[in-house]
Amino acid sequence: MFFKNVLVPYDESEHALSALHIAFGMVGDDPEATVHVVTIVTAGPLATPALRNDAFASPSNISEELESDGIMGPALHRMRDEIQHAVNDALDNAQCKVVTGAALSGSPVEGIAEYVDNHNIDLVVMGRRGLGALRGMLGSVSFGVLRSVDVPVLTVK
Repeated sequence: MFFKNVLVPYDESEHALSALHIAFGMVGDDPEATVHVVTIVTAGPLATPALRNDAFASPSNISEELESDGIMGPALHRMRDEIQHAVNDALDNAQCKVVTGAALSGSPVEGIAEYVDNHNIDLVVMGRRGLGALRGMLGSVSFGVLRSVDVPVLTVK
């Protein structure tokens, strides 16, 4: 199989769920492949100097500081539960490894592009439209990812 590290950005939309099924269908029978199912959490108004200990210094990992301080703890637990539930529903006896998580970034496009670079992703499978605002035929996030990464991007609906 050509693709060994596949990223599925997950935003709880129907298109993201379809992307998850497609990714498992493509590489699920390869025990050496890994499907990364990641939600990008945008820092937005939370990234202020009031946060102590540089809680946002590592944008590709959710800091334990965030959870222990209760800043985003309940939301992160809900996201993790939702991702795990979606993965369990889509897995269909897949043999591949599955990595789930959340990444913190200034925008979904930046977060996805950074995750691709930092984790040697060789394919992004994502929904054409997510839960955010829509622009034209592709959602603004999928369009931004297409322009921001140097790996193939498969958009599905």
